[in-house]
Amino acid sequence: MANKKKMAITLVSSLALTSAALLGCNAQQPASSDGKKADGQSQSQPNASDKKTDGKLLSEPLTLKIMMPDPAVQPLVQDSPAVQEIFKKTNVKLDLQGIPDANYTDKLQTMMATNNVLDVTRIGKGNLLDAAPMAKAGMFLAVTDYLDVMPNFKKVLDQNPEIKKVMVDGKLYGLPVMASWKLRYGQVPLIRDDIMKKLNLQAPTSFDELYQVLKKFKEAYPDSYPLTFRNGIANFLPYMAFALGSGYTIYFDPDVSGGKYVYGPAHPEDFKPVLAYLNKLYSEKLLDPDYAVNTQQTWQQKLSTGKSLFYYDNSTFALAFTQTLQAKEPNAKFEQMRLMKNAKGQVRNYEYPKDWWNLYAVSSKVKDPKSVMKFMDWMYSDEGVKVTNFGVAGEHYKVENGNPVVLDSVLKAYAGKNDPYHAMQSALGTGLLAFATYIDERPQVAISPGDLDKWSKLMEQDKGYYRAPLDPPFTKEELDKLKQLKSQVDTAVQQEMDKFIMGTRSLNEYDDFAKQIVSKGALDIEKIYNDANARLK
Repeated sequence: MANKKKMAITLVSSLALTSAALLGCNAQQPASSDGKKADGQSQSQPNASDKKTDGKLLSEPLTLKIMMPDPAVQPLVQDSPAVQEIFKKTNVKLDLQGIPDANYTDKLQTMMATNNVLDVTRIGKGNLLDAAPMAKAGMFLAVTDYLDVMPNFKKVLDQNPEIKKVMVDGKLYGLPVMASWKLRYGQVPLIRDDIMKKLNLQAPTSFDELYQVLKKFKEAYPDSYPLTFRNGIANFLPYMAFALGSGYTIYFDPDVSGGKYVYGPAHPEDFKPVLAYLNKLYSEKLLDPDYAVNTQQTWQQKLSTGKSLFYYDNSTFALAFTQTLQAKEPNAKFEQMRLMKNAKGQVRNYEYPKDWWNLYAVSSKVKDPKSVMKFMDWMYSDEGVKVTNFGVAGEHYKVENGNPVVLDSVLKAYAGKNDPYHAMQSALGTGLLAFATYIDERPQVAISPGDLDKWSKLMEQDKGYYRAPLDPPFTKEELDKLKQLKSQVDTAVQQEMDKFIMGTRSLNEYDDFAKQIVSKGALDIEKIYNDANARLK
């Protein structure tokens, strides 16, 4: 998405040892012998939040080290206009410590396991389960303890009760990335419409028909691999499995018993057909043989050069693919498809949630927590939303009828880029992939062709779109048990999925494999999730 899913991480130290270490830490980090703070923490000024000076939010300058992903599609810029404007408005200097996407989960794991987090750390949705014990043990500040100085965020909290699901024992340990204004989009089917027309093919209405279309593509373009994926099974299998009638790994299925959590791979009657379909595509060279190792960059290269002709992922990438293709093939175009029927007769697909649910967690070692929380609250204010999503007033946007509008001069400056939207956001330091907590996607609409709005409306015609709910809140005992079980079960599943898809392990063995993961605790994971969810009703 620009909404992205990541695998949960397994911490390298036990909870007991980590908790003991954390509980022994002071709230303020001691200075090292040379007078600087140890462990990379920045010096925050005490009482900086007591009053405004020169119209700034804080009276004294404050520097925050921010650990966050540095995505290749939108590289972080340290002194971007948004970063500079944030300092002008708030007196807060951001020191962005970007980590390449591919290494971020490992780096986050190490930083948390060694209690060496920076002032502010972005924690992905897939890592919340692992971060919860760390938060309880005192690694991060409880945001809910500072609501008296956070009126903007409190309003967001009151309007979005689902935030309670990411609380730990009634406390919130991070600032969630939420939507101020958002398009409807998701990981959906997109196809080379120009080639469909050239080959006189009808848009497929089922996955069986899609298979036939991909075969026609391969016949016409034998050097192509019509379908490709990026970032491995952790990225594509959850939404592909759901569309095909199952899910991966633990997921909420609205079509099972009125809605319940299911560990997809533990149910071969539903999950084996998913693998069989992908195996058929792979064995007939309709699926990219490098699908398991494709990075985002190699995936983009294949789709923007005609090496691959269909994808099932974030629809917004199609704009850049089309623009690059049209430099050589003026009629080339990716178009979003209607949803397709699976073998069960279902038409269903995930769309991206309204909110992203990454959290920006504040270290308990910051010297002036009140000032840091006042600043984080500003990020949800009207002024903060404009700066972090649009840039500088008068230079990058204007306000018309109360709404921010990207200036034409800015749109023209990036219109010729391979990916105009992300090029603009990278240069300005704005939007979801930059440092922002309350996301407004209108700049994306402004710089894009009318396709995004058209595709958003197309989604309204399909009734099968579904937004997966957040995981329910768990007790400490449940969290401990889940960490143990998911370490056993998820690891076993992840090691075998590609083998079944590639055919190096026969699907005839899958029923026995499903029994193995059940014996490791797959159904116990289901029970914990469903019991926790039942408490919310």
